[in-house]
Amino acid sequence: MPFFRRRPRRVAMRPFDETRLAEVEPISLEHALEEGLLLADFAVRMTVRNAVITEMLTTTDAVYDPAGFVGVARRALLALADEADYAEARMGAEHRLATVLEGESEHSHDYRPVDATNLRRREALARAMAGALRRRAEDDDALVEVVERARSEAWDEVSREIEVRIDRIFAPPDPVGMSERLEDLRAELRLLAEREN
Repeated sequence: MPFFRRRPRRVAMRPFDETRLAEVEPISLEHALEEGLLLADFAVRMTVRNAVITEMLTTTDAVYDPAGFVGVARRALLALADEADYAEARMGAEHRLATVLEGESEHSHDYRPVDATNLRRREALARAMAGALRRRAEDDDALVEVVERARSEAWDEVSREIEVRIDRIFAPPDPVGMSERLEDLRAELRLLAEREN
């Protein structure tokens, strides 16, 4: 008796109706700046944390001095500010080009006049980010706070790794794994004994 495969039933689909989409309000510059600064703070803390860990692991007689890492935090903030300056210049150039191009865009970075408002927002956000990052780079109290948080995170990471390694070294043998290894050894010994005979 032959088996026949049934063809899947086609479900009629309505055409996409853009008018049924909910209108989305663009996020405010203040909100976007706040989120950008949160990400920048995290990036700076990661940079300082990595510097602290490197110092811990590579220097045998060093004494922790937070002032030594304030410069690391400042340089990281200024590097991010430079990136924001570059982004502002790029968005300005993209905006000028987009306003004179005609037709449909060919890919997601092929901006046209319809993208002008969005490009202006990006340019303004990059400008605001650069200014805020530079102000933070000049605030010594804020930099010391970033360094302290990074030191705490670095110690948490290193201490967890030390605990894991100690647990591995002093962990009792796994009885299940040990019995399997013993059984493998017995099987190999039986094979050797058979070859000898």
